Amino acid sequence: MPDMQKVLQTKNRILEVIQQRGPELPVRVAGTIGQNNIFTAAFMSELVGEQKLKLSNMRVGGSPLYYIQGQEEQLQKFTEYLNHKEKEAFKILKQNEILEDSQQEPAIRVALRNIKDFAIPIKIIDQGQERIFWKIHTSSNEKAKELIENIIKPIVKTEVKQERIIEKVQELIENKVEVKKEINPEVQKAKEPKSKEISSPFLDKIRKNISDKDYIITKEILTKKKEFVSKIKINSHFGEQELYLVAKDKKKITLEDIVSTLQKAQSEKMPALIISPGEVDKKAQEYYKEWSNLIKHQKLSS
Repeated sequence: MPDMQKVLQTKNRILEVIQQRGPELPVRVAGTIGQNNIFTAAFMSELVGEQKLKLSNMRVGGSPLYYIQGQEEQLQKFTEYLNHKEKEAFKILKQNEILEDSQQEPAIRVALRNIKDFAIPIKIIDQGQERIFWKIHTSSNEKAKELIENIIKPIVKTEVKQERIIEKVQELIENKVEVKKEINPEVQKAKEPKSKEISSPFLDKIRKNISDKDYIITKEILTKKKEFVSKIKINSHFGEQELYLVAKDKKKITLEDIVSTLQKAQSEKMPALIISPGEVDKKAQEYYKEWSNLIKHQKLSS
């Protein structure tokens, strides 16, 4: 088992660095505290699980940013990593603070749904009709209420009491009502382009293995000829359980494979399962045994 005092000291040092510098990447934190990149990333994932750190939705070089609650505004320093339409959507939203979803072009509507770190959805019911608004993440609820009122007020029919609508808007915002994910076919098509079916002998074996063991795939995350990542449900002694599955066509599962899988699984708040035709590398055995309550390896039958 690792020296728990050293682990605690390392975690506290990570929190100090992010407290001082704001949102950061694991590789940069590792360089600052003089630790291995893989282990630093694993510790940061644990801090997310302990609710001491938060993860950004956007990616910088393939990795999310780690930050402390209250540092959300500092994420704006990384908007250069958004794609073209997402940058445009962020710029428009920042200038206006409130946008009505139905008034935006389809590409901007998709982008607003993608920049979850900056665009906060608000749903209201106006005269029996649902209206969706987007609030910039730095705007207060009170300011958002005022801006929405200004948008609604000119088109309210005379027989509807304005006070009642304003009161409803305030109530919905303060209770943090979540917007339902309703995207029209045109927007959905733009967001989820069709991809070619990928197949390989390895993928065929993985799919057969999953089927033979009565696992249920709930979400496919990545499909390559020699790698498959998904969320699955299994039946255990404790009932139905969801796992983060990573299947790799490798003769040896390395320490990096285990740490990377464990990190991704913890960000989804679920245990992990690695399937491969080979065994866990000898150098990774100690770490694998240490975290065996959160990650399992299963050898793929031929």
